[in-house]
Amino acid sequence: MADVFDVADFFIQLANQSEDDQMTNLKLNKLLYYAQGTFLARTGKNLFDRNIEAWTLGPVVPEVYHKYKVCGKNPISSPEHEIDRSRFSDEEFETLLDVMREFGKYTGSALVSLTHMQGAPWSNAIASGCTTLDSADIKDYFIQHPVPYFKDQIKAPLVNVLPSEWYDPNEDAEWEAYL
Repeated sequence: MADVFDVADFFIQLANQSEDDQMTNLKLNKLLYYAQGTFLARTGKNLFDRNIEAWTLGPVVPEVYHKYKVCGKNPISSPEHEIDRSRFSDEEFETLLDVMREFGKYTGSALVSLTHMQGAPWSNAIASGCTTLDSADIKDYFIQHPVPYFKDQIKAPLVNVLPSEWYDPNEDAEWEAYL
């Protein structure tokens, strides 16, 4: 089982490799929620052993929030530790990459909106007056709303012959004139 702070460091370091991406405490906590839910749905096991609570702005891992609250709304400048690939099993690592690919492109505010959707674990917890999201509810939700595996999306069908309407002999002749 991964440590929640290793998972947080993974997301922070990955985001910081791009100047366009900013990892805030808000966004980080939403990505932790998506990672936990995705891993639960895929394996039936928790990715990390920490509760996810239902706060006003959505799912939050309190220990991670408190660690980075000094950043306020500003980006988290660097992870506590460099990513050590050996800290993650293949399934964990694949899940983290899939979650970052699928949800890392969104701002923290956009992720808040996604986590607040009707029927999502956060809204169910709020509606029932719970402060902690139920693991079974998270798992069920992500089974119904799976994060796609990247490896399944890159399997393009092999093309042996192009459709005849794609071939223009005049275009070939034009290119051959340049040779």
